[in-house]
Amino acid sequence: MKGSWDAWLRRPWVAAPIIVANALGFVLGIIYWYGGQLAQTPWYLWPFVPDCPLFAFLFIPAYLLVLWGRGNNPYNLLVAFGLIKYGVWTNVAWYAYWAVGHPVEWMGVAMCLTHLGMILEGVYLLRYVRPRSSWISLTWAWFVLSDVSDYVWGTYPRMPDERILPILQWHTIAFTWLGTWWLWRKREERLTINE
Repeated sequence: MKGSWDAWLRRPWVAAPIIVANALGFVLGIIYWYGGQLAQTPWYLWPFVPDCPLFAFLFIPAYLLVLWGRGNNPYNLLVAFGLIKYGVWTNVAWYAYWAVGHPVEWMGVAMCLTHLGMILEGVYLLRYVRPRSSWISLTWAWFVLSDVSDYVWGTYPRMPDERILPILQWHTIAFTWLGTWWLWRKREERLTINE
């Protein structure tokens, strides 16, 4: 089963739309969701502002590395972690938004589905990564810095309803620590089909 799934994802007629969809997600995310916020943010904090579009874009070279047989690297671990973290974050954000009384509309549902795709991309990349301790430490450091940037320096995505901010803040911080803990536990196990 794994082999057939992997072979399918390596086909050019499958890989090309995945790459285009991620590039499109990056461009639309930057313009539609984060354009105004980036304009108000100092340039040196820009890498911490458009989390989802950034990791959608970073998936493209990570995916190409897998296709070229070079998927086991620290970059792919960082990207996989980010795709999963921010894919889950977006779904939690929309569910929390609906839970405080906002109507379920097509945009929120579409965002949940596309970000579910990010989660799946992250899981796909993890199949090829057998993380080393230094890679896990680097990934942890990046996401702790990102959490500090978001919730200390204020670069978190702007919310239409700030009541959900505490849920998102604690979810984000918990995911960084629990996700890193999981990677440490799995570091000796085989996470990859590709040695």
